[in-house]
Amino acid sequence: MRAPDLDQSLRDKFSGEELSIRGYKLTPKGEQILEQYQDIIDRHPKKNL
Repeated sequence: MRAPDLDQSLRDKFSGEELSIRGYKLTPKGEQILEQYQDIIDRHPKKNL
């Protein structure tokens, strides 16, 4: 399947809103690291989402 065909197939199966949602999920190891280095994270500016 070529890229334009794939794009069209995705648009046919999913709404624009569904396609615009992007997210990340931390692994258990990642959560452990965040807890371990929370002081470093707290020193960085936070984005308003």
